Formats: sequence, C-alpha cells, structure tokens
Amino acid sequence: MVGNRGYTSTSAATRLKLIEAASALLDEEGYPAFTVRRIAARAEVKPQLVHYYFRSMEELVVTVFQRSSASYFRLHDEALSGPRPLHALWALNCNLPEARRVMEYMALAKIYPALREAMQASGESFRQLQIEAIERVCAARDLADPPMPAPALATLISALARTMIIEGNVAMTVGHAQVRAFVEATLAIYEPD
Repeated sequence: MVGNRGYTSTSAATRLKLIEAASALLDEEGYPAFTVRRIAARAEVKPQLVHYYFRSMEELVVTVFQRSSASYFRLHDEALSGPRPLHALWALNCNLPEARRVMEYMALAKIYPALREAMQASGESFRQLQIEAIERVCAARDLADPPMPAPALATLISALARTMIIEGNVAMTVGHAQVRAFVEATLAIYEPD
C-alpha cells in the first residue's frame, strides 16, 4: 500500500496543476465542469492523479476555495489597513477578481458539506474583521450613534457589492449607479474626505 499517496503534499507540481485547473474551470465554465475528467484534462494529467493527490472531489473543491479565500484575505487585509478602510473595502468588494466564482462555490456547497462549512467559517471570519474595522472607524471619529450598527453596515457593503457583480454578469445594471451613490454617501458619514 502506498504510504503518502500525495494527500499531504503541498508543494507537488502536479497537485498545484490540478488546483489551478479546477480553479480555471470554475471561472470559465462553472461548477458543471468540476469533474475528475475535465480537471485532469485541463491539467494535462491522467484522471487517476486527481484521486492520488486528493481523497475526494470534496477535498479538492475545499482546497480550491481555501486558496481563493487566502487570496481574498490578502486583498481584504490591505483594504482594512489603509487610511479609509471602509471605502477600500467597498471598492474591493465591487471589483473582486474572483467574485464570479462565488456563485460556483455556492452551487458546489449544495453537494459538498465540507465546502459549505469552509465557506461559512471563512465568511464569518471576514465579517468579524469588517465589523471590527467599522467599530474602529466609529471610535476614531467619536460616532457614538452611527447611522447603522457595524454588523448591518458590514453586511450591507458585502451584499450590495456581491449583488451588483452577479447582476453585472448578465449585463443588468439598473439601479447600480444609485446604489453606489447611496453606499458612498453612507460611507462618507463614517469616513469623510
């Protein structure tokens, strides 16, 4: 019996090719393309290698999600570290490079419980960081009674940006300019020019 089977390998070139192939397929063709054969073909390896490096497709999709989440975390951290973190967070969420993939993860989360759990943990972690940033901004500006509680504002920023990206994918933009103006006016209360 093979001892390692590649499951714990984090630096194998083939493992990385499989992760990148799965990620690219999610971006380009969506969750229906997330199959062993399609991923292996995209990575230009034999399908058996998918199961050599990953115990299951669930493990592979969680790995792809965690990689995507780590990339967002870096951008998120940069946004929250700037001089106007709430404006930077809004801009990031409105222009998120991997936002299209979120819908694909949502579809796959219905199939893979471990992905659903990873998405929940990641989402709650990001939301908590956003709430803390809003609370810091309120404290720094002595906003004892802000227009919106921090959890509501964090949710609003995230949800509206995600909705506009999703609608933008099908060229639906009615109301987007007004939503942007509303959010920017709200953020100006917290972070004036």
